[in-house]
Amino acid sequence: MLATADTPFGAIPYDRITLDDFVPAVREAIRAEKAAVETICNNKDIPTFENTIALLDRAGIMLSRIIGAFNALANAHSDDAVLAVEEGIELLSTAHHNDISLNQELFKRIKYVYEGDKESLNSEQKRLLEQTYDSFVKNGANLQGEEREKYRRLTERVAVLQIRFQENCIKDTDSYTLHVTDSKELEGLPGDVLETARNTAKENGKEGWVFTLHRPSYLPFITHCRNRELRKQMYMAYSTIGAKGNKNDNREIVKEIVNCRLQIARLLGYNTYSDYILSQRMAQNSDAVFSMLGKLTWSYLPAARKEMQDILDYAHKSEGEDFDFRRWDFAFYSERVKEERYSINDEMVKPYFELNQAIYGIFYLATRLYGITFKQNHDIPLFNPDVKVWEVYDYNGRYLALLYCDFFTRKGKHAGAWMDSITPQYKTADGIDHRPHITLSTNFRKPMPGKPTLLNIDEFNTLLHEFGHCLHGIFSNVTYPSLCSPNVLWDFVELPSQIMENFATEEEFIKHFAFHHTSGETIPQELVEKIKASHTFKAAYQCIRQVGLGLIDQAWHNISQPFEGDVLEYEESVTAALRIMPAVEGTGITPQFGHIMSGGYAAGYYSYKWAEMLDADAFSLFKEKGILNMKVAQSFRDNILSKGDSLHPMELYIMFRGKKPQIEPLLQRDGIKTICPHL
Repeated sequence: MLATADTPFGAIPYDRITLDDFVPAVREAIRAEKAAVETICNNKDIPTFENTIALLDRAGIMLSRIIGAFNALANAHSDDAVLAVEEGIELLSTAHHNDISLNQELFKRIKYVYEGDKESLNSEQKRLLEQTYDSFVKNGANLQGEEREKYRRLTERVAVLQIRFQENCIKDTDSYTLHVTDSKELEGLPGDVLETARNTAKENGKEGWVFTLHRPSYLPFITHCRNRELRKQMYMAYSTIGAKGNKNDNREIVKEIVNCRLQIARLLGYNTYSDYILSQRMAQNSDAVFSMLGKLTWSYLPAARKEMQDILDYAHKSEGEDFDFRRWDFAFYSERVKEERYSINDEMVKPYFELNQAIYGIFYLATRLYGITFKQNHDIPLFNPDVKVWEVYDYNGRYLALLYCDFFTRKGKHAGAWMDSITPQYKTADGIDHRPHITLSTNFRKPMPGKPTLLNIDEFNTLLHEFGHCLHGIFSNVTYPSLCSPNVLWDFVELPSQIMENFATEEEFIKHFAFHHTSGETIPQELVEKIKASHTFKAAYQCIRQVGLGLIDQAWHNISQPFEGDVLEYEESVTAALRIMPAVEGTGITPQFGHIMSGGYAAGYYSYKWAEMLDADAFSLFKEKGILNMKVAQSFRDNILSKGDSLHPMELYIMFRGKKPQIEPLLQRDGIKTICPHL
């Protein structure tokens, strides 16, 4: 891990390293970076960009590579041993980064360059200088005495709490199962879901069927099972992750995290943690965030209430006017409305979206748009046996990246879907371009031997989304590692991923790969039209849900006094105005809201909706010029995907689009006709 391995493309030699190797490797990488920092500080020459800023930025590459290698392994399969190593690495790296950011001699040199003549620097160098200076200031470089030590204690404490938060979520998820022995109680569930549940039961030495809180099990269950009592049991188990009052309860951890973050913000001169974070975002301040969320609420809430009323009407028509509709009924009855209104359901779509064909589809799309090609490599050492690896090549045959794909859910794997970098893209001082190693992870149902994994349209959207993040990393073409894609401002990072979701309903794309997994028949035109027609179903509800999540995030990070109240009650008060269904006592999002408590989105969850405005506006150019137009795609690559953080995101966006983004394409795409006059 400490040197380029004798593996294809210098891939991490997972077959020759053990869990016990990571902490010693991190210690050695920290020692090497500290030595580099010491060399910079001891340099008697006048500080310059090259002898200070550039050297510092490249000094942490070894550490970044080792932590990236560990994260890929830990995210794929976490147990007590992995979690112990993760905590050790997090403590070491947090203390080390504090040592660097609080190094007075180093900051003096950075400040000297920052305040000096910048005329000789190119735009990327200017951006790196600004980002380096701002990062040091944001991380306590101007603090003195006891305040510096307090900052160090607080950041190290938050690092530990974030690991424990995620650990509790994983353990609470893995600890619950629903065991059913009577097939009559499972009426409505698709055959592949039942087959997986029966296999899960066998693996646990049980008869019948076993369901879990992992999404490939939970979502089909809550959507299709006709047994209302069992839906309620699953809903309550899922919606109380991290809040069951057991040893995995996250509520006290939430309080300590947000209170520590508040103290950090106050130390650095900000009234709230949100003010601290947003000062380095496109939004710039919480007023802009609340303004956007308010405008979305104004435009979408009436439509969301109409959608909800349609679902209620259907439920009452089916069950009687006195039917007490609850949250565990929503997915079930909304799916029935969708089936009735559009004559479509997942079982009609899934046979045409077999996983391997879907992978071919997204590779085909990347080839059509950007000319890149993919070659599977069976010799790369893997961090998990389920992983597959592809080499990625440019249109001219130049090697671009390694892409590790880990598609299947398993016990101990982090929930959701994500892209990450094992190694970043950067160029050495002599111009050698080090290409990135990228991971794409999802939690799709693992098939039985000899059986396919069939995706519904939401899962295919997820695949497209994460692949968009991967393209951002694959195309990175910057000089300095800290500016490489996708290391961009947090409210810009979702643009490359979300724009890819637009292709999911485009016939010109779908028809090239969507073949029936047994007959080979091309997806019927009628079904494509149904997919497109149903695409905006519940769009307003989904928007209001995202607005609610953004408000929860802002509420936790806009506190100006330490929080000592009830976590679930506070959350409920924040989203009460958006409520379109009765609340369920004891349930909540915050105790399992890993994005904001342990995943880097603190005070930044609004960015999904911010980026949706960007992606809808950007895709409207593809719609205008042709969705597979290579000239538009090349401009998107040249001006956004390859540029990383080498320029401010709004500059990059205008370079691509020719103007600032407008919200109208988003509203049009979602079928929202009532537009806030102040948008």
